[in-house]
Amino acid sequence: MTCPATSMTGFNKSKEDFIWFIKKASTDKKSDARGELYHCLLKMFVDADTNRDGLVSKESFSKLIDMAASIPREYGYAPVDTELYKTEQHKETARQKMFDSMDLKGTGVITFDEWLKFCLEHILAKTATMDPHPILDHGNMEQFKEFLMTAVQPGTAEHTEMFWFLLELFTDHDTDKDGIVMMVDFPTMMDKVLETPKKLDIPHPDKDALFEKDAEKRKEFQLGIFKKRNPRGDNRMCVDEWVGLAMDIFKKMV
Repeated sequence: MTCPATSMTGFNKSKEDFIWFIKKASTDKKSDARGELYHCLLKMFVDADTNRDGLVSKESFSKLIDMAASIPREYGYAPVDTELYKTEQHKETARQKMFDSMDLKGTGVITFDEWLKFCLEHILAKTATMDPHPILDHGNMEQFKEFLMTAVQPGTAEHTEMFWFLLELFTDHDTDKDGIVMMVDFPTMMDKVLETPKKLDIPHPDKDALFEKDAEKRKEFQLGIFKKRNPRGDNRMCVDEWVGLAMDIFKKMV
């Protein structure tokens, strides 16, 4: 997943994934989503830093705003310029006002920390008005089961959406960032992926064990699952094993 420069490629996410991603990035400083957002905003800043001195001038500021606005605009969360500004002069005046509000040090240029602070505060305010992720953290039992029926079928949009969800959970728990989740981190990852099914009380043959209230008993069952899916016995799980395991669990819920 790469950050765009001036293109409209966005984060290569569905609209639903974008909602989930941006909410997590703006509220969880330690998440991979936050790291991805940070580097994307940094890349935009560097692209607008024409002198390569760590500063963005007034002349390059509008380009920076245009790059940042292209992402939410792609998902329908920001209007186009023609809807925002009646004339070019109106746009220039508005951008100057934005520049002045961001230039906290009063230096006549924008530093990266000023840019980052402005963006995170703006994003946090916007995400507060967004609907929750329509399926993965929202909805009733029937809606979720309806989603799962399609999500477990490869080639569907719902399957792709579920894959990204599982992939981001995996990277969150890949603490060494080596493409591996260790057995010690597996129970937390399992708790996270089963949050919605547990909340909605979704039926499953192993429901009592999967949703066990006693944390130690639940952990013991989860580690048993890990060992069954880890024939090498090396206490390491790669992403394809995780996706296959999670999909198998979801298949038994439909």
